[in-house]
Amino acid sequence: MVRRRPVDRLINITGTGKAEVPSKAKFKQILLMASGGNLGKRNVALVWFLFGCGTRISETCHLTIGDILYPNGELKKTFTIKSKYTKTNRSRVAFILAKRHREAVEAWLDEMVEGKAWYTGDITKYRGLTKTKPVFPTRRGKTWKSLQFQVKKYKDKDGNELTTEVCSSMQNLISRIFKDSGLHGGSTHSGRRYLANMLDNQDVELKVIQGILGHLSEDMTLEYIDPNEARIKQAFDKSFSGIVLPDFGE
Repeated sequence: MVRRRPVDRLINITGTGKAEVPSKAKFKQILLMASGGNLGKRNVALVWFLFGCGTRISETCHLTIGDILYPNGELKKTFTIKSKYTKTNRSRVAFILAKRHREAVEAWLDEMVEGKAWYTGDITKYRGLTKTKPVFPTRRGKTWKSLQFQVKKYKDKDGNELTTEVCSSMQNLISRIFKDSGLHGGSTHSGRRYLANMLDNQDVELKVIQGILGHLSEDMTLEYIDPNEARIKQAFDKSFSGIVLPDFGE
């Protein structure tokens, strides 16, 4: 296991200014709430990207058919999040590996194919879907439309003003799903924090978690991971095992 900076892990108060991390049971409830309505399959697949890939909501909404499918229509297990999608302007590798994640994406793709979303007429390539069109469009009746993005200004930790694209409609949707699920302190970053904590609890190296989340520094990744008191106690017990107090002769 790699060395960590334990002081960084312990001085931060869990939950302060951070998106709430749901339990596994709460995650199941989130998926249930997302499944309602005529775009339920889309919303479930989208939630899985947030939790299973650790993608930001804007990155997820930018994904195209060609990003996640091979030309023969097979769903990729590993794909690239392009630099133009990311907040850091750096590309990174993401994964669609969990069985339920893949099932959710397949269910949504099947619905798009059935509804002839972005239909090209050539079912031998990308299942008949247009390679450059988004994976997560909106739909009104039989009409499919791309989501709208807005430019948002923000400041980095050094006070520099930067800009990024956000999809307000999907941010609002996810926030509403979380609240309806009882995750009142959640945000679109809850999925990223869930994945970071899950991987950390399985002793995945910090550098690997950093790469999955696309952070520029390990310090930022540490901000996403809550201290695990049980593991901390286990580490102390192991460190001082076999140590006994001296006989004070009393």
